Amino acid sequence: MLLHYWHNYDQAENEANELYDLLTTKYTTKEYKDAKIQVMLQRGFLVSLKGDFSTALQMGLEALEEAEEYKLPEKIYNSCLFIAIVYEVGEDMRLCKQYLDKAYATYKQNKLENIYSVYCIRMASYYRLIKKRDSTAYYAQKALEYATKYHNIREERDAYLLLGANLPDSLYRKLIGYKSMAAKKFLEVKDFGSAAGQFSGIAAILLRHGHNTEALVYSDSAIFMMKSSIAYITPSVYQVRSDIFEALGNIDSAHYYYKKYHNSYVEENKKMETAEIKKITEQYQNDKKEAVIKNQNQQMIFVVSLLTVIAVAAVLLLRTNKKINSQNKIISKQVEELMKTLEQKQVLLSELAHRVKNNLQHVISILEIQKESVDFNNIEELIRGNQNRIHSMALLHKKLNISESVNEVDLKKYIVELSELVKESYDNHRKKINLNVDCDIEKMSIEKALPVGLIIVELVSNSMKHAFKRRSIGVIDIALTKEENKKNKLYYADNGIGFDFKKNNEKGLGMEIIKGLIEQLDASIESSQHGGFELTLSFK
Repeated sequence: MLLHYWHNYDQAENEANELYDLLTTKYTTKEYKDAKIQVMLQRGFLVSLKGDFSTALQMGLEALEEAEEYKLPEKIYNSCLFIAIVYEVGEDMRLCKQYLDKAYATYKQNKLENIYSVYCIRMASYYRLIKKRDSTAYYAQKALEYATKYHNIREERDAYLLLGANLPDSLYRKLIGYKSMAAKKFLEVKDFGSAAGQFSGIAAILLRHGHNTEALVYSDSAIFMMKSSIAYITPSVYQVRSDIFEALGNIDSAHYYYKKYHNSYVEENKKMETAEIKKITEQYQNDKKEAVIKNQNQQMIFVVSLLTVIAVAAVLLLRTNKKINSQNKIISKQVEELMKTLEQKQVLLSELAHRVKNNLQHVISILEIQKESVDFNNIEELIRGNQNRIHSMALLHKKLNISESVNEVDLKKYIVELSELVKESYDNHRKKINLNVDCDIEKMSIEKALPVGLIIVELVSNSMKHAFKRRSIGVIDIALTKEENKKNKLYYADNGIGFDFKKNNEKGLGMEIIKGLIEQLDASIESSQHGGFELTLSFK
């Protein structure tokens, strides 16, 4: 109901806030809850357009909570899909899928067939981001089927866009067909600017494949549509048009539109710079006002402090002897406390030395195993592998809180820094490997943290060395959680070529170390190699 303000986010946000306040303060009965939740979701959408995804997520979660409280299935469904979008933008695909599954369960339970296409669009987008083309095409086709059946124009349009985005460049004619259908749906809702954008995109595709005259026809349509509707013409539209005229040999027109492209590009940058300058100026004025207030407050504090010092000095002159005696008692007590603290530090340092000795023994043991291994012909790889193992132990001691105990580790910081360190040691920057680390366990004893860290070192090393040999993009997920039975769970996965963890590998020192450490943890194992490599360890 607020989408007619799409070009003015501030006005739309003000309208949404006023309506939300009205529904919160005046119309509070149950029959208005449906409208209130819808407004909450639209507020979240508008906030997300401004880039504040944290606030948008909070609004979505509040909408879901109210929808569940008042048992409104359609609003539960819509809230879950909105939250999934926010997580998708934030690239948290695990939580995105979690809320998509919740939306699907609500759809099945309540038979929300008329809006099932919205779920299908989100699923297609999810699978597109995780690079599963078949699933993307399946859900986009499903979305198109249901959107057509129930006349959901937006989902029809999005389905065409997703189907086109899922195609290889060799099927450009089919892609043009999908873009044309998407443009048609934009025109049905009089969104001429977006429709013209699709036409300009088609012109760019045709130009890329050498159909220059046909490309010019679509470019003409895009320009005409934008000028007729007074829509903003993006610099890319002029750039494509300039390239078309250059390909046709019409250098004057090519130069003319290149100048328009350049001018509009510069103008766009100026607007951005103006907005930034305005923001900086406002911040400067606010800082200046705060500085004046702070200076006045400091002067007042100085005067009050001076008067207080004079009063205290007068009192102190009369009570000098009494205070000296009191101070002597305090000093004696502090000396006694310092002696106790010194004794505690000595005990802690002794314990720390013992820990260091044990960890050095771990290093010696690994090197002894290394000596017997026949798998290391590359001295650089040998050094790097042992460096990472020793780094894991050094980092472990860095995370100990010596002022309180040498027994517990800040596990999250330890695991995040360690996994990043190992990844960077193998990263050649020609491949894009995303590392996601999630740790819900705040503290862990050093006896458990050390083998856990070494296991992660070996797993990340194996993934970086072997899992992504045939691809340039990859994902590594690490999660440490506490299960309901109070056991710790280490989950590790990559979407590489896969590896049979249970297969005996005589030459694999890393696997030998991992299995020895798993025995040390007395952990149960689950592993999988479908769509990559997964390993789950449960231990006390």
